[in-house]
Amino acid sequence: MIRKIRNLIRMIKLYPLKLLINRLPDKKYIEMDIRRWVRMNDNSRSGGTIWEQLMWLLYAENMEEFRNLLYFRFDSPSSLLDKFLLSLSKTLFQPLETLSISASTIGPGLVIKHGYGTAIKAQTIGENCLIFQDVVIGYKNETDDLPIIGNCVHVSVGSKVLGNITIGDYSVIAANSVVTKDMPPNSLAIGIPARIIRDAGTKAEHVANGEVSV
Repeated sequence: MIRKIRNLIRMIKLYPLKLLINRLPDKKYIEMDIRRWVRMNDNSRSGGTIWEQLMWLLYAENMEEFRNLLYFRFDSPSSLLDKFLLSLSKTLFQPLETLSISASTIGPGLVIKHGYGTAIKAQTIGENCLIFQDVVIGYKNETDDLPIIGNCVHVSVGSKVLGNITIGDYSVIAANSVVTKDMPPNSLAIGIPARIIRDAGTKAEHVANGEVSV
C-alpha cells in the first residue's frame, strides 16, 4: 500500500514535466537522451516505457546531471504555460548546482558522469558524447572562441578543452589533459599541454559504451 502511494505521488510530480515534454515540437532528442542514460547506467531498465525510464532517472541517486541536460533541451520557453511548467519542474526536480551546460546545439545522447565542478560551454557538441567530473570546456582567453566537439567524443576526469578548436569524432581526451589545439577524428590526447596521438582507432566509441576505460 505504501509503495503504491509513493508511486502515485511520483507520477503526480512527474506530470508537469511530462506535459512540457509532450508540448515540444521535436521531443526525439529528449527520448534519445533518456534511452542512452538508462542504457549506460542500468541497462536492465531499457525495456521499460520512455516515461518509466524518465521516472527512474529523476528519482535515482546521483543522477541529477540528467536534469541539467533535460532543462537545457527546453531552452527558453516562449509561452507562459511552458515557462510555468519549466519553473515548477525545476522546483520539483532540482538540477545539479555545480554543473553548467551551454552550447548553441547539443546532439542527442550526451551523458555526463559525476558532473561535479563541470563547466561545459561549447559552440556545438555532437551525438553520444561522454563527459566526466571536473571538466572545463570553454574559452582560452577573452578574444578567443569556443570549442566544437564532434560525435562520440570522450572527455575524461579533470580535462580542459579550451579555445577555438575542433575535437574530431571518436576522439578520447585522457584524464587531466589540457587540449588547446585541434584533434583529428579517432585521436587520443594525453598530457599538459596535450600530445595528440593520431589514428587511435574508435576507442572513444567503446569507452562511451562502457566496453573499455581510459
